[in-house]
Amino acid sequence: MYIGIDVGGTNLVAGLVDESGKILHKASCPVDKSMTAEELTRQLAKLSLQAAKEADCPLSEIQAAGVGLPGLVSNKTGMVIKTTNMPFYNTPFREIFQEDLKIPVYLGNDADCAAVGEYWAGSAKGFDPALVITLGTGIGSGMVRGGKLYIGHGGAGMEAGHMIIHPNGVRCGCGNLGCWEQYGSATALVRLTREEMEYNRDSLLWQLCDGDTRKLEGRTTFQAVRENDATARKALDRYLEGLSMGLINLVNVLFPEIVCLGGGISNADDDLLLNPLRELVHRGSFDKDHLPRIERASLGNDAGVVGAAMLCNMF
Repeated sequence: MYIGIDVGGTNLVAGLVDESGKILHKASCPVDKSMTAEELTRQLAKLSLQAAKEADCPLSEIQAAGVGLPGLVSNKTGMVIKTTNMPFYNTPFREIFQEDLKIPVYLGNDADCAAVGEYWAGSAKGFDPALVITLGTGIGSGMVRGGKLYIGHGGAGMEAGHMIIHPNGVRCGCGNLGCWEQYGSATALVRLTREEMEYNRDSLLWQLCDGDTRKLEGRTTFQAVRENDATARKALDRYLEGLSMGLINLVNVLFPEIVCLGGGISNADDDLLLNPLRELVHRGSFDKDHLPRIERASLGNDAGVVGAAMLCNMF
């Protein structure tokens, strides 16, 4: 048995996971923003114990725990180097965690954990190399190659969202201009849709968001396209161009056997997202004899828990 911990911005989740990647039980609690890094680490150990206890699993049967965090971690040293909107900064996470729960502890970036989860028990199972891309506020990415997680030197490998696809383009939160996540994330789709709406006040999109672009969501664009709105169609075409550009670059450099897309955007109907995206990526792929499969990730929010639990097998 394994414990997988997913550290989100809103909730903390610890799951008891078997060797096949099946979640047997989950325990969760809201994030307490007032906690220090040490207090939060101990809270995660406590939540892990709760998950095991509620599932009647003795600690002697738990082989390891894995933790997925939104930021830069070093599994080698057991340190959480820095995180976004979390108090961790050069935090000796493993050392603190093991004071309360004396089992092996493995650390991973949340996007890497999603990749491991899909590889172990989701849409990428049986494929290698497997590339998993999560489309959200930004773009998360992770890759499993040769059955192991690729983390690069220092542990920060596969930050694909920050490869530059438009020199001197839109400024990214990282400080650079033209990063892929400014053109391929869910946030990018909303921005592109707002831009197109300003050129057409008659668009159905204005009705769908009650005349307030602050209410606009990614699914709004897909809804309007489904109702044959030309403005939404133009925005989606621009988005697919940006998303495909990053994927083509990754495919031509890494040659994965499969690319799995996760995040809310990936739930759009195939004819609006995956089918045109496959066509664009395959058209731009260098090796036409080894085109990757492009599929929807299947584990949803559970990918992080499953992947974290299986980190012990991935280094």
